[in-house]
Amino acid sequence: MAGRSSRPVRGFTVDRLNGFTDGVLAIVITLLVLGIDIPEDHKFSEQGLISFLSRISRDVIMYAASFLLIGAYWVQHHAVFHFLRYCDRALVWLNILFLFPLTLIPFLTKVKVVYRNDPIVVPLFGGAFILSSFLLLFIWRYATSHAENIGRPGIDPSVVRSINQRIMIGPLVSLVAVGLSFLNIDLGAIAFCTMPLFYLSHRLADSESEKQVKSST
Repeated sequence: MAGRSSRPVRGFTVDRLNGFTDGVLAIVITLLVLGIDIPEDHKFSEQGLISFLSRISRDVIMYAASFLLIGAYWVQHHAVFHFLRYCDRALVWLNILFLFPLTLIPFLTKVKVVYRNDPIVVPLFGGAFILSSFLLLFIWRYATSHAENIGRPGIDPSVVRSINQRIMIGPLVSLVAVGLSFLNIDLGAIAFCTMPLFYLSHRLADSESEKQVKSST
């Protein structure tokens, strides 16, 4: 009976929610490559490979930027859900809402390539990532405020604050990238590519994760 009391009523398993998220993001990343078009007017036998690669270079840059950004969001999502034991219905719907803007990225990437010189498209592109960041922040805040039911017990408050700050890096970088894009479109795309660099390491969260794993074994 003691084991049942810690589990929320009408709870869902975190593994299933993570599996759904992984599947959606895997499909989104796969669809990105379809945005790289082969120019119909390119004369392959005459113009050569170098000319072809030069013509699709912007498409490849946008593909790489979108790929890395979605990867960064997956890393953050993984870090957040490592500290959860269960999830309730509210958390399930928050996670679904978190995925919605990310599923638009293949379309927005293609739009950005087609309207490559139109600065208005960049706020649309960055807005999808900003919205996903805030929704991931809501997920984390909701999870930590209901830690007695869905979170792992004893999470260090400094880790909670650190993950809050890490999640907010996404909107800040996106805003900087949008601002730079009004000066230079390519510079804005490069700024978006810097976001994953902030998620290469997170020692505080990683050390807390190790503690949580050792305490559960």
